[in-house]
Amino acid sequence: MKMVFAGFATFALLVGCGQSQEPVSEAPAAPAEASAPANDVIVDYVWNDVGADVTEEQFADIVARWNARIDAGGYDMMGANVLRPQFETDDYDVIWVLLWPSMEARESAWAHWNANQVEEWNAELDGALSYDAENVYTFSPGAGRDSAVSSIPEGGSFIPSFDFCNFNEGYDEASFDAFHAAYDASLDAEPSSDYGYWIMEPQFDLEDTDFVWLDLFANESAAQAGAENWNGSALQAEWNAMVECQNFTFAATAIRR
Repeated sequence: MKMVFAGFATFALLVGCGQSQEPVSEAPAAPAEASAPANDVIVDYVWNDVGADVTEEQFADIVARWNARIDAGGYDMMGANVLRPQFETDDYDVIWVLLWPSMEARESAWAHWNANQVEEWNAELDGALSYDAENVYTFSPGAGRDSAVSSIPEGGSFIPSFDFCNFNEGYDEASFDAFHAAYDASLDAEPSSDYGYWIMEPQFDLEDTDFVWLDLFANESAAQAGAENWNGSALQAEWNAMVECQNFTFAATAIRR
Protein backbone atom coordinates (compact mmCIF):
# COMPACT_ATOMS: atom_id res chain seq x y z
CA MET A 1 0.00 0.00 0.00
CA LYS A 2 1.18 3.46 -0.85
CA MET A 3 2.95 5.03 2.07
CA VAL A 4 5.83 7.39 2.40
CA PHE A 5 5.87 6.63 6.10
CA ALA A 6 8.20 9.12 7.75
CA GLY A 7 8.64 7.33 11.04
CA PHE A 8 5.35 6.92 12.79
CA ALA A 9 4.43 10.58 12.90
CA THR A 10 0.72 10.12 13.43
CA PHE A 11 -1.81 12.82 12.51
CA ALA A 12 -3.06 15.79 10.70
CA LEU A 13 -3.55 16.97 7.31
CA LEU A 14 -2.12 20.30 6.29
CA VAL A 15 0.87 20.50 8.51
CA GLY A 16 3.22 23.33 7.71
CA CYS A 17 2.84 23.11 3.94
CA GLY A 18 2.51 26.85 3.59
CA GLN A 19 -1.04 26.77 2.29
CA SER A 20 -3.62 29.30 3.32
CA GLN A 21 -7.19 29.98 2.40
CA GLU A 22 -9.66 32.76 2.83
CA PRO A 23 -11.89 31.49 5.62
CA VAL A 24 -15.45 31.04 4.45
CA SER A 25 -16.40 31.70 8.02
CA GLU A 26 -14.97 31.21 11.47
CA ALA A 27 -14.77 27.59 12.45
CA PRO A 28 -16.20 25.90 15.51
CA ALA A 29 -13.55 25.55 18.14
CA ALA A 30 -13.45 21.80 18.06
CA PRO A 31 -12.47 18.79 15.86
CA ALA A 32 -13.47 16.37 13.08
CA GLU A 33 -12.08 13.98 10.43
CA ALA A 34 -12.40 10.37 9.31
CA SER A 35 -12.47 8.54 6.07
CA ALA A 36 -15.32 9.91 4.01
CA PRO A 37 -16.98 8.69 0.86
CA ALA A 38 -16.58 10.87 -2.18
CA ASN A 39 -19.51 12.60 -3.90
CA ASP A 40 -20.43 15.86 -2.12
CA VAL A 41 -18.55 15.24 1.14
CA ILE A 42 -16.65 18.21 2.56
CA VAL A 43 -13.92 17.97 5.21
CA ASP A 44 -12.74 20.90 7.35
CA TYR A 45 -9.38 20.72 9.10
CA VAL A 46 -9.22 23.22 11.97
CA TRP A 47 -5.87 23.92 13.64
CA ASN A 48 -6.27 24.24 17.41
CA ASP A 49 -4.00 25.22 20.26
CA VAL A 50 -4.54 23.52 23.62
CA GLY A 51 -3.81 25.25 26.93
CA ALA A 52 -0.56 24.15 28.53
CA ASP A 53 -2.24 22.85 31.69
CA VAL A 54 -5.18 21.05 30.04
CA THR A 55 -5.31 17.39 31.13
CA GLU A 56 -6.65 14.49 29.08
CA GLU A 57 -9.72 14.43 31.32
CA GLN A 58 -10.33 18.14 30.74
CA PHE A 59 -9.86 17.71 27.02
CA ALA A 60 -12.41 14.88 27.01
CA ASP A 61 -14.82 17.20 28.83
CA ILE A 62 -14.27 19.89 26.17
CA VAL A 63 -15.11 17.33 23.48
CA ALA A 64 -18.29 16.33 25.34
CA ARG A 65 -19.40 19.96 25.73
CA TRP A 66 -18.62 20.68 22.09
CA ASN A 67 -20.72 17.70 21.02
CA ALA A 68 -23.59 19.01 23.14
CA ARG A 69 -23.39 22.33 21.31
CA ILE A 70 -23.37 20.60 17.94
CA ASP A 71 -26.47 18.65 19.02
CA ALA A 72 -28.16 21.83 20.20
CA GLY A 73 -27.41 23.54 16.89
CA GLY A 74 -28.96 20.68 14.96
CA TYR A 75 -26.11 20.79 12.44
CA ASP A 76 -26.10 18.36 9.52
CA MET A 77 -22.70 16.84 10.32
CA MET A 78 -21.42 13.38 9.39
CA GLY A 79 -18.83 13.16 12.15
CA ALA A 80 -15.72 14.64 13.69
CA ASN A 81 -12.20 13.52 14.63
CA VAL A 82 -9.25 14.87 16.56
CA LEU A 83 -5.78 14.49 15.06
CA ARG A 84 -2.69 14.62 17.26
CA PRO A 85 0.66 15.19 15.51
CA GLN A 86 3.39 12.71 16.33
CA PHE A 87 6.01 15.13 15.04
CA GLU A 88 7.24 18.49 16.21
CA THR A 89 5.26 21.48 14.97
CA ASP A 90 4.62 24.97 16.29
CA ASP A 91 1.57 25.41 14.07
CA TYR A 92 -0.99 23.68 16.31
CA ASP A 93 -1.46 21.14 19.10
CA VAL A 94 -4.39 19.24 17.60
CA ILE A 95 -6.43 19.33 14.43
CA TRP A 96 -10.21 19.23 14.71
CA VAL A 97 -11.70 17.50 11.67
CA LEU A 98 -15.30 18.17 10.64
CA LEU A 99 -17.12 15.96 8.14
CA TRP A 100 -20.02 17.46 6.21
CA PRO A 101 -22.39 15.82 3.70
CA SER A 102 -22.24 18.90 1.43
CA MET A 103 -20.87 22.41 1.13
CA GLU A 104 -24.37 23.73 1.78
CA ALA A 105 -24.52 21.88 5.12
CA ARG A 106 -21.08 23.22 6.02
CA GLU A 107 -21.93 26.84 5.22
CA SER A 108 -25.25 26.68 7.06
CA ALA A 109 -23.66 25.21 10.20
CA TRP A 110 -20.77 27.68 10.26
CA ALA A 111 -23.13 30.61 9.79
CA HIS A 112 -25.30 29.49 12.70
CA TRP A 113 -22.27 28.69 14.89
CA ASN A 114 -20.71 32.11 14.32
CA ALA A 115 -23.97 33.94 14.91
CA ASN A 116 -25.20 31.99 17.93
CA GLN A 117 -22.50 29.97 19.67
CA VAL A 118 -18.91 30.96 19.02
CA GLU A 119 -18.73 33.95 21.40
CA GLU A 120 -20.20 32.05 24.33
CA TRP A 121 -18.08 28.99 23.53
CA ASN A 122 -14.83 30.95 23.49
CA ALA A 123 -15.70 32.56 26.81
CA GLU A 124 -16.49 29.14 28.27
CA LEU A 125 -13.16 27.71 27.07
CA ASP A 126 -11.17 30.66 28.42
CA GLY A 127 -8.08 29.70 26.41
CA ALA A 128 -8.21 25.96 27.10
CA LEU A 129 -8.74 25.45 23.36
CA SER A 130 -8.44 28.06 20.63
CA TYR A 131 -8.22 28.43 16.88
CA ASP A 132 -7.74 31.12 14.25
CA ALA A 133 -10.36 31.30 11.50
CA GLU A 134 -7.54 31.68 8.96
CA ASN A 135 -6.39 28.17 9.83
CA VAL A 136 -9.48 26.31 8.67
CA TYR A 137 -8.68 24.24 5.56
CA THR A 138 -11.42 22.68 3.48
CA PHE A 139 -11.06 19.64 1.21
CA SER A 140 -13.29 17.24 -0.68
CA PRO A 141 -12.32 13.57 -1.07
CA GLY A 142 -12.15 12.70 -4.76
CA ALA A 143 -11.05 9.37 -6.23
CA GLY A 144 -10.17 6.68 -3.74
CA ARG A 145 -11.37 3.67 -1.80
CA ASP A 146 -13.45 3.35 1.33
CA SER A 147 -12.40 1.11 4.19
CA ALA A 148 -13.25 0.00 7.73
CA VAL A 149 -12.00 3.40 8.90
CA SER A 150 -15.29 4.95 7.77
CA SER A 151 -17.20 2.80 10.26
CA ILE A 152 -14.91 3.28 13.27
CA PRO A 153 -17.19 4.22 16.18
CA GLU A 154 -16.94 7.23 18.45
CA GLY A 155 -13.92 6.81 20.71
CA GLY A 156 -12.17 4.58 18.18
CA SER A 157 -8.77 5.37 16.68
CA PHE A 158 -7.14 5.16 13.27
CA ILE A 159 -4.07 6.42 11.39
CA PRO A 160 -4.30 9.03 8.62
CA SER A 161 -1.17 9.74 6.59
CA PHE A 162 -1.04 12.67 4.17
CA ASP A 163 1.30 13.19 1.22
CA PHE A 164 1.54 16.66 -0.34
CA CYS A 165 3.12 15.92 -3.71
CA ASN A 166 4.68 17.60 -6.75
CA PHE A 167 5.50 15.97 -10.07
CA ASN A 168 9.13 15.49 -10.97
CA GLU A 169 10.35 16.73 -14.33
CA GLY A 170 8.95 14.64 -17.17
CA TYR A 171 5.86 13.50 -15.23
CA ASP A 172 2.34 14.90 -15.25
CA GLU A 173 -1.34 14.05 -14.74
CA ALA A 174 -1.18 11.36 -17.41
CA SER A 175 1.67 9.70 -15.51
CA PHE A 176 -0.37 9.90 -12.33
CA ASP A 177 -3.44 8.38 -14.02
CA ALA A 178 -1.35 5.40 -15.17
CA PHE A 179 0.10 4.95 -11.67
CA HIS A 180 -3.34 5.31 -10.12
CA ALA A 181 -4.77 2.55 -12.33
CA ALA A 182 -1.89 0.22 -11.50
CA TYR A 183 -2.24 1.00 -7.80
CA ASP A 184 -5.95 0.22 -7.79
CA ALA A 185 -5.23 -3.04 -9.61
CA SER A 186 -2.78 -3.98 -6.86
CA LEU A 187 -5.47 -3.33 -4.24
CA ASP A 188 -7.90 -5.51 -6.20
CA ALA A 189 -5.35 -8.31 -6.16
CA GLU A 190 -4.88 -8.13 -2.38
CA PRO A 191 -7.94 -6.40 -0.89
CA SER A 192 -7.93 -5.25 2.73
CA SER A 193 -10.76 -3.63 4.65
CA ASP A 194 -8.21 -2.09 7.02
CA TYR A 195 -6.84 0.27 4.39
CA GLY A 196 -8.36 2.98 2.21
CA TYR A 197 -7.24 6.17 0.51
CA TRP A 198 -8.56 9.41 -0.97
CA ILE A 199 -7.14 11.98 -3.32
CA MET A 200 -8.06 15.15 -1.47
CA GLU A 201 -9.22 18.11 -3.53
CA PRO A 202 -8.56 21.50 -1.88
CA GLN A 203 -11.46 23.94 -1.87
CA PHE A 204 -8.98 26.83 -1.75
CA ASP A 205 -5.82 27.88 -3.58
CA LEU A 206 -3.21 25.34 -2.49
CA GLU A 207 0.04 26.65 -3.88
CA ASP A 208 3.12 24.62 -4.75
CA THR A 209 1.31 21.26 -4.50
CA ASP A 210 0.11 19.19 -7.45
CA PHE A 211 -2.03 16.79 -5.42
CA VAL A 212 -2.75 15.56 -1.88
CA TRP A 213 -2.98 11.83 -1.19
CA LEU A 214 -4.51 10.61 2.07
CA ASP A 215 -3.87 7.05 3.28
CA LEU A 216 -6.16 5.73 6.03
CA PHE A 217 -5.18 2.75 8.17
CA ALA A 218 -7.54 1.15 10.65
CA ASN A 219 -4.72 0.47 13.12
CA GLU A 220 -0.96 0.29 13.53
CA SER A 221 -0.83 -3.33 12.33
CA ALA A 222 -2.49 -2.32 9.07
CA ALA A 223 -0.02 0.55 8.66
CA GLN A 224 2.94 -1.75 9.24
CA ALA A 225 1.59 -4.34 6.81
CA GLY A 226 1.09 -1.60 4.25
CA ALA A 227 4.68 -0.43 4.65
CA GLU A 228 5.97 -3.98 4.21
CA ASN A 229 3.97 -4.44 1.00
CA TRP A 230 4.98 -1.06 -0.35
CA ASN A 231 8.69 -0.88 0.44
CA GLY A 232 10.81 -2.27 -2.36
CA SER A 233 7.85 -2.76 -4.69
CA ALA A 234 7.70 -1.78 -8.37
CA LEU A 235 4.91 0.64 -7.51
CA GLN A 236 7.09 2.36 -4.93
CA ALA A 237 9.85 2.77 -7.51
CA GLU A 238 7.34 4.25 -9.97
CA TRP A 239 5.99 6.59 -7.29
CA ASN A 240 9.45 7.77 -6.24
CA ALA A 241 10.39 8.50 -9.84
CA MET A 242 7.16 10.39 -10.46
CA VAL A 243 6.81 12.66 -7.41
CA GLU A 244 8.45 14.37 -4.47
CA CYS A 245 6.23 14.48 -1.38
CA GLN A 246 6.05 15.83 2.13
CA ASN A 247 4.51 13.22 4.40
CA PHE A 248 2.50 13.92 7.56
CA THR A 249 1.12 11.03 9.60
CA PHE A 250 -1.25 11.34 12.57
CA ALA A 251 -3.00 9.50 15.37
CA ALA A 252 -6.71 10.11 15.01
CA THR A 253 -9.60 9.65 17.43
CA ALA A 254 -13.23 9.69 16.37
CA ILE A 255 -15.10 12.15 18.60
CA ARG A 256 -18.47 12.26 16.85
CA ARG A 257 -20.41 9.78 14.73
